[in-house]
Amino acid sequence: IVAIPTSIILAREIAVSALREWMAQRGLRDSVKVGYKGKVKTALTMVSITLCLLLEVTPIFKKVADATTTPSFNTAVAPWAIGMLWLSAYITIDSGLVYFRAAAPVLLEKE
Repeated sequence: IVAIPTSIILAREIAVSALREWMAQRGLRDSVKVGYKGKVKTALTMVSITLCLLLEVTPIFKKVADATTTPSFNTAVAPWAIGMLWLSAYITIDSGLVYFRAAAPVLLEKE
């Protein structure tokens, strides 16, 4: 349930980082500068990952988890954490498309 949005986020980060580096080598770094959607995506991803880390995942750590979490905490927070992770994946795709659209003229030009 978390593997798909996590993979989307990771793939976008790699692709946009490579795109920015490539554009910087061409002297066009400003055309793919960080935008507002990217900042929202980063903040939302950080909050959702933090919430996911607070959840009790396996019974092996039950004694440790009992000191910090309760079933009601997990029940209340898990849907929010997963929902925010999926929303973050959506914003990830949307913001990634913004960067690639901005770079499209350079990517598609013939040398």
